[in-house]
Amino acid sequence: MYLRNEGCEPCMYKCNLNIYLVGIEPEAAVAIKAVEPLEWFTHKVFTADSFAGFDVQGADVLVFKASAGAGAERARELAGERAVCVICRDDASGMSCRELAAVDEVWPGRLAFDTAKLLFARLMKKVKLKKDAWLWEMELQSVIDTSMDLIWFKGRYGEHWRVNDAFCQIVNKTKEDIRGKQHYYIWGLSKEEYQAGKFVCLETEQDVKKAGRTCRFREHVKGQDGLREMITLKTPLYDEDGEFLGTVGVAKDITKEEAYRKKLLKQAQTDELTGLLNRRYCFFKLEKVARCEQLAICYMDLDFFKEVNDRFGHQAGDDALVGFAGLLRQNFPEAMHVRMGGDEFIVVMRGETGRESIQPQLDTFMENVHEFFDRTEEFQGLSVSVGVVIGEEAGVPLEILLHQGDIAMYEAKNSGKNRYCFYSDDMYGANR
Repeated sequence: MYLRNEGCEPCMYKCNLNIYLVGIEPEAAVAIKAVEPLEWFTHKVFTADSFAGFDVQGADVLVFKASAGAGAERARELAGERAVCVICRDDASGMSCRELAAVDEVWPGRLAFDTAKLLFARLMKKVKLKKDAWLWEMELQSVIDTSMDLIWFKGRYGEHWRVNDAFCQIVNKTKEDIRGKQHYYIWGLSKEEYQAGKFVCLETEQDVKKAGRTCRFREHVKGQDGLREMITLKTPLYDEDGEFLGTVGVAKDITKEEAYRKKLLKQAQTDELTGLLNRRYCFFKLEKVARCEQLAICYMDLDFFKEVNDRFGHQAGDDALVGFAGLLRQNFPEAMHVRMGGDEFIVVMRGETGRESIQPQLDTFMENVHEFFDRTEEFQGLSVSVGVVIGEEAGVPLEILLHQGDIAMYEAKNSGKNRYCFYSDDMYGANR
């Protein structure tokens, strides 16, 4: 039926219809032959007085009279299921349900020229609509199945009617299994989880319906293999009367990309050894914060760290740094922890913080540091010197606070190490 388009005329397909007329009056046959083929179609007409010795197996359209030697069921058997079968008889009311089911249309037994032409032209429009619908179906399914994004069509009650291959691969179900099913079944959730509404896109479905237009979302969808992060476009669908039918959705699964992005971001922001924030990110983050918030900074340096490295090796030194970073997290859980480089660290506390609130925390911290270092032979010579500076108000430049913290830290070292000192203005000249 479908021919390759060998000319220059642009078209999606060419369809040659083999039309078989059996037992039809000559006048009616002439009328049918006179009907101009519709766009992309050509006609080839074969006629015979009866089915005897006439092979109709290749028919695309079969128009026959009941008196031509075959009833409706037999004609369908001879022509095959793909053929459009039309029986001409005046007593259609006497046909059984099986006979009516075997044919596509029933025409009058006696066909006048104009009647035959009208009925056949109308039949050709139906055939073309069917072929066009088939083409659109094939094109639509081909387009959505070649997309790497997830595509789905939902009914008004959330039931899925069509999905693409990418969708099936993600949920590990077939199209047949998905059709007509709800989100919770498709994604492997319990009905209770779905009704709770978390990670199931219920709110965005309502947002699209309310907006009446395509909306873009960033969503987390929960499935059997965990959470997936997606960028989705959802569009409402309406019938001819403007009634809401459902939605079509397109989603790009960015789970892996987002995980990789976060990994790269973490690598750019953190110190590889200790997992604390690094110096570069500290300045980027805190320069903005210092403009509008009061900050307190503890500037720390490990005492005798070089001796541990020289005596026991860099692995021992690394272990000491990692352990010390853990102490910072444990003792200052609400603060920002930064490895400035080498054996220098800072702890940054945001908001109004007074000396009376920091001092007990520092006392506990110093005891925990001593206990931790004393527990391991290689670390027993280590301690920490801490310089503490409290910004009296918001807006003190970060550079100044860090410099003052550094001065206070060296005051602690010069005073015998293994202690903390609060910055005061009279330190500035002595440590300059």
